[in-house]
Amino acid sequence: MPPRVSIIIPAYNAEAFIAATLDSVLAQTVSPAEIIVINDGSTDTTPELLSAYGSRIQVFHQQNAGQAAARNTGARLSRGDLLLFLDSDDLLDPDFLAQQGALLTRFDGADAVYCDHRTIDETGQITATTGALGYPRPSGDILRALLHGPCIVTPGLVLLRRAAFEATCGFNQTTAMRGYEDDALWLEMAARGYFIYNPHTLLSYRRHAAQATRQSAYQLKAGLARLTALQAIAAAVTARAQPELQHFYQTRLRDSRLSAAWANGQLGNHAAALHAACAALADHPASAQAWRGFGHALFRAISSRGS
Repeated sequence: MPPRVSIIIPAYNAEAFIAATLDSVLAQTVSPAEIIVINDGSTDTTPELLSAYGSRIQVFHQQNAGQAAARNTGARLSRGDLLLFLDSDDLLDPDFLAQQGALLTRFDGADAVYCDHRTIDETGQITATTGALGYPRPSGDILRALLHGPCIVTPGLVLLRRAAFEATCGFNQTTAMRGYEDDALWLEMAARGYFIYNPHTLLSYRRHAAQATRQSAYQLKAGLARLTALQAIAAAVTARAQPELQHFYQTRLRDSRLSAAWANGQLGNHAAALHAACAALADHPASAQAWRGFGHALFRAISSRGS
C-alpha cells in the first residue's frame, strides 16, 4: 500500500495566491490523502476563497499565531504517513508527489526528500529557472551543508516522514524564530537522519514584496534565530562522535554568535550583543575574529551608556 500524503498549508491573508496554490495541489498526478489548510486568523477574503473548494480540502480556523503554530496544528490534525508543509503562495508541479513519494519509497532509510525550485514573481512569471546554482545540493548526510547556511529556501520542497517529524520538537513557535522555523527543523532532522536530493525542479517559489523574508527586520533577526537553531542541535552533533564535524560545528557556532552580537547591536540590545560576543571569545580565545567582535560589542555597550 503506497504511503498516504498529508499536505498542510498555513494561510494568513493569502487571498492573492491561495487559489493558485490549491489548484496546483489538486492537479497532482498522484492525489494526496488529504489537503489541510489552517486559516491563521486571516482578515481578508481568504476564508471565503477556501470555502469555495468545498470537501476537496479540509479547513481549520485559529487565531493568528504565525506559520509555525499553523503548521504544527496541521501536523497534529493530519493522518498521513508523509507530510508536506506547503506555503500558501508556492506552486507544485503536477508530478511533485509522484516523484518525491517514489524516492522516499525507494530509499526507505531516508527521513525526507527535497527537490529543486524555480522562482516566480507576483504574476507567476519565471524569474529564475533553477535554484541549483545558488545553494549546495547534497544527498544523504546534509548536515554540513545546512551548517554552511540555509539551502532549502521554502518548506514545500521537502516531503518528510511523519515519524521523523514527530521525533523533533516540531516547528519552533517562539516569536524570535518566526520566518526561520523551517530551517531550524531541517537542522534538527539532519543532525539525526538523512535527506535525499531530487535534482528535478518540481516547485515554483514565489518571491514578492509582502514576504517576511523580504523585510529588513527579518534579515537582522535571522542571525539571532540561526544561533538558537544551532544551539538546539549541540547534543545531537556531539552524539555523532565525528571530530571534524564537531570542529566545523563549533566554528559555525562562533560565527553565528558574532552575527547575533552584530544584530543585537543594530537592534540596540547592547547587553545581549556583548553576551554573545563574550561567548564566542570564550569558546575561541585564539580567534582574531572573535576578539574583533568582542571589541566592537564592548565599544558599543560602553558608548550606549554614555549617550
